[in-house]
Amino acid sequence: MDDDALLAYWAAYMTAESCTTGTIRERLIVVRALLRRSEKTLLTVNRHDLIADLARDLSPKTRQNYKSLFHTLFAWLQDEQFRADNPAARLPRTRVPKSEPDPVSTEDIAYLLASGIYAKTRLYVLLYAYQGFRAVEIAAVSGETIDWDRRRILSKDGKGGKEVWRPVHDIVWAELQKYPREGYLFPSRSGGHISRKTVSNVLSKAFKRAGVEHRPHQLRAWHATELIEAGVSTIVAQHSMRHSDLQSLNRYVTVSDAKLREAMALLPGVLVPVRSGRVSGSAPVAQRIEQQPSNLSVARSNRAGGTSVAA
Repeated sequence: MDDDALLAYWAAYMTAESCTTGTIRERLIVVRALLRRSEKTLLTVNRHDLIADLARDLSPKTRQNYKSLFHTLFAWLQDEQFRADNPAARLPRTRVPKSEPDPVSTEDIAYLLASGIYAKTRLYVLLYAYQGFRAVEIAAVSGETIDWDRRRILSKDGKGGKEVWRPVHDIVWAELQKYPREGYLFPSRSGGHISRKTVSNVLSKAFKRAGVEHRPHQLRAWHATELIEAGVSTIVAQHSMRHSDLQSLNRYVTVSDAKLREAMALLPGVLVPVRSGRVSGSAPVAQRIEQQPSNLSVARSNRAGGTSVAA
């Protein structure tokens, strides 16, 4: 079988696994690009070719995703007995630096909305921020995915094929009244709806023009962070974000300085001496401490009574 036949069979196999159309399309694009760069076929690509491809100028996260994809593909080829080996079995470990969430600020959202962006772009922003939608879900919104009677919206084409109904925020609901109740809200000229890349590209350019130094997806981080800051339980925030587990929520929620200050203020305090009291030939540390009765007595009193003294 040649590459086209193998990829067609792999696409059918992924469809049988219930992979989404978008996932299958993107995987095929990545693999075909690998074959063009290496000038090899699926049956002749070797470990060195894969390492060279991963060594390109890629972000650590993208490199990690590609490595996982290569392993999945060549393990499948091996299982189907098209190859005797799996060249992706021992690829270098990819280290992805951990970073704290960096949500867009409320002020940035207000500034972006007032920056002269078009009505549809404004709706992109509102769906991202107030519904917590991803770009792929925004692209697929239609009159039919909105429950106009019960004021709900369906997260069509959700991650992992997950599609759920969620209430519509008041601000988003007011904007939706300007759109038809049938057909895609963001139709494509070639038929169907626009792609998620279109949503991301339009928003990225709008962010850049407005001087907002964030990525569009960080609007979802704003959604999660503001819910937690407002005192919403983590389980409610998780469902609003449509995450399968609480661990995923940690990648989006940041803690404000105000909350951190509140937490730090709960730490017990101690009195800090103005001077060390240490001179040449001074007594041992324990004896010097005993010679500072005011500080020691306060500390012991705090420990016994559970009180706290500001440092």
